[in-house]
Amino acid sequence: MCFVSHPMNSKNIKKKLFLASRWLHIYLSTVLFSLLLFFCLTGVVLNHVDWLDNTSEEGEMTVSMALSESQEQQSLQQVLPYIQKYLLDKYHLETIKTVEFDRESKEIIFDYSLPAGYALVIADIPANQLTIEYSKGNWVNVWADLHKGRHSGEVWSWVIDISAIFMSLFAISGMVILFQNRKKRTKGILAALFGTLSPVILYWFFVPYLSSA
Repeated sequence: MCFVSHPMNSKNIKKKLFLASRWLHIYLSTVLFSLLLFFCLTGVVLNHVDWLDNTSEEGEMTVSMALSESQEQQSLQQVLPYIQKYLLDKYHLETIKTVEFDRESKEIIFDYSLPAGYALVIADIPANQLTIEYSKGNWVNVWADLHKGRHSGEVWSWVIDISAIFMSLFAISGMVILFQNRKKRTKGILAALFGTLSPVILYWFFVPYLSSA
């Protein structure tokens, strides 16, 4: 038995593809509107590092931990999870860079890296108190670090990855829509080639590099 594909099937598939691409392109543009502007603007800031200043809010505070008598008698490793949870719930300090134990003084030192800043926490078990030294960068510096995903945590890392996937789909769906428009297809392809080749040429001729011997 011989099967012959009907020309209408091909047309229906193309029509569904174009409709799906148009729908995807429109709604991805709305979902990505704010994030795309954010990454574009912060990218410009990062390209002009002289706009970033070193002004930051620095300080130190000492607060009570409210450890129970039984917890005060525990080892540093045993009381560690409680202090971590307290710092997370009270001060939103989540990702620890390093943890050090001073068994002689019975202290735990937490080092947290933050976007454009840091927090150094010293947990004094005998005194039942926390000393928090911190530095907070201004909003420009914080946004610049968010653009790079620097010290921004796992959730923001997912935001960057998912945004990159959505932006790729946005670009691909735009090209699919372009191929539907016969009148503008040639000019659109030429524009895409220009946008692809011009950065490569500019990089090749104008970006400094070290050639191999």
